[in-house]
Amino acid sequence: TNDSSGNSTLHLYAVPAGRIFMFAPSYVGEEFHLDYLDHTVQRHIFLKVLSLSPRVFDVINFFSKEESADIVTKALNEKSESHRIKRSSTGANGYNVNSQRTSENGFDTHGKTAMIVKKRCFKVLGFEAYDESFADGLQVLRYNKTTAYVSHMDWIDDPGNTSEHDFESSF
Repeated sequence: TNDSSGNSTLHLYAVPAGRIFMFAPSYVGEEFHLDYLDHTVQRHIFLKVLSLSPRVFDVINFFSKEESADIVTKALNEKSESHRIKRSSTGANGYNVNSQRTSENGFDTHGKTAMIVKKRCFKVLGFEAYDESFADGLQVLRYNKTTAYVSHMDWIDDPGNTSEHDFESSF
C-alpha cells in the first residue's frame, strides 16, 4: 500500500494451516485488486471491504451482464424438477415450502457459463485447480411484484451432534 507521502509498505500475513485463502482487510473501503484474473476476463475484478467483523466484501465486476443473462435464461428454460424455477423451499430433506421464503429459485449446475463462473470463483479464492466436489450449482432467485425478501435466520441442522464442520471464519 502507499501512504499519503507516497511511501510503499508491504504487509505480510500468515495463513493458518489448512486454509486455502485469506483476505485480511485493514479498513472499511479497502480494495483488493485481483490482477491475476485480468488475463482470463476482459474486466478488472476487485473486492471492496464493507465490514471488518464479520468480514464482508463486495465483489466488483465478477461476472458480465452477458454471463448473468445467460445463467438466468438457462434457469428459466430448465425442465428438470430438481433444477427448474419453482417456489423456494427450506430444509435439507425434501421440498418444504416455508412462508418466510416467498421467492422462486432454480439452479444451473453444469451449464457452459455456470462452469466458467464456478471456475472463476475458485481462482478468486486462490485454488490452484477446480474441484467439483468443493463446488455447488449457481442459484437463481426470482422475486415478483407480490413477493419480497422476508428477513430470516438460516442454519444448518446437526442431527447427530457430530459437529463435523468448522463454520468459524474469523481466523
